[in-house]
Amino acid sequence: MRSMRLHLVAAFLVTVLPLLSTAMADDQDRAREDVAAGRILPLATIVERATGQFGGTILDAEYERDDDDHGDRNRLPRHRYELKLLTVDGRILELDYDAATGELIGERGRRREHHRWRHGRPDDE
Repeated sequence: MRSMRLHLVAAFLVTVLPLLSTAMADDQDRAREDVAAGRILPLATIVERATGQFGGTILDAEYERDDDDHGDRNRLPRHRYELKLLTVDGRILELDYDAATGELIGERGRRREHHRWRHGRPDDE
């Protein structure tokens, strides 16, 4: 029974992992094409803006392209970068930038929990 589960997991991974890496490569290729065509700013420009405004370190970055016109045929595709940033004071911010203009269009954040332990128990006890 355990052997069969391992075979199923292995088969699943062999099938799914190439698809995931292909999707990620497609996103990177699409971003390169859009930068070369002048439709969006390079990720480095957005990262520079984010770290200049908020400080800290970029943890993750994604390029999103919404080609759906949502019923408005005159609407241009929306290109955006989603960044996850760790600030110097320990907050984790999720920042959305318009990839074409570099404008910050969304910000979500949370305070990172810091647990101090002294003598085997939290300080607040």
